[in-house]
Amino acid sequence: MRRFFVESQDIQDGCVTICGGDARHIAKVLRLGAGSIIHVVDSAGRELEVALTTVADTCVTGAVVAVRERSSALPSVELTLVQGLPKGDKMDLVVQKCTELGVSRFMPVLTARSVARPDSGAASRRVQRWRRIAAEAAKQCGVGRAPEVRDILTLGEALGLLSEEKPSMLFPWECETESGLRQALRQVALSDVRRIAVFIGPEGGFEREEAKSVIEAGAIPVSLGRRILRTETAGMVVAAVIMYELGELG
Repeated sequence: MRRFFVESQDIQDGCVTICGGDARHIAKVLRLGAGSIIHVVDSAGRELEVALTTVADTCVTGAVVAVRERSSALPSVELTLVQGLPKGDKMDLVVQKCTELGVSRFMPVLTARSVARPDSGAASRRVQRWRRIAAEAAKQCGVGRAPEVRDILTLGEALGLLSEEKPSMLFPWECETESGLRQALRQVALSDVRRIAVFIGPEGGFEREEAKSVIEAGAIPVSLGRRILRTETAGMVVAAVIMYELGELG
């Protein structure tokens, strides 16, 4: 059954309101009517069974008939991907595939070696696109909540936000030769961790001063092995390994 994502404020007194593209999809594509049952996930990760009461092209309403407090598809760890802004549409792929793997939040960051430098209008359009991709990927794979996609940040802004949350932080870096990802994950002790942040550089990687700032903020530098991975591949690999170690895959 298709899931639809809403904000908590869209649920009032047991009534759910869905507007915009999802409403048109329910009315025109799925052709559902009053009495049909859909599943809705709110921003807190609750999964609701909703019986539709009114259906129109622009807005759909329904009554909550059952609630599951946390979707079973949500991973046990909140994983943030701090992704150096890549060229072209590579970020589309990163958002889509990492959502499927269980990433909870994306922080696209501008770095010294970022080739893509959109102006404010283009940046806003890109972020909106990534949010749509994240929501569609979450629906497709049954993830209980669409990941958050932040506006494009500087690396300093991202580090500032994370300093308040104090997650365990991993920094895959081509200059690291001693500590591998497996060793770092043992050091993190995943069974006791609730938040992890992973830093991935753009094409060309992070400059040394940037790497220094990430490490000084508490990130553990790790190697991903003898092969240099593309920026759009590295985040997927790290996310998959973390989820495997958590028992979320396989």
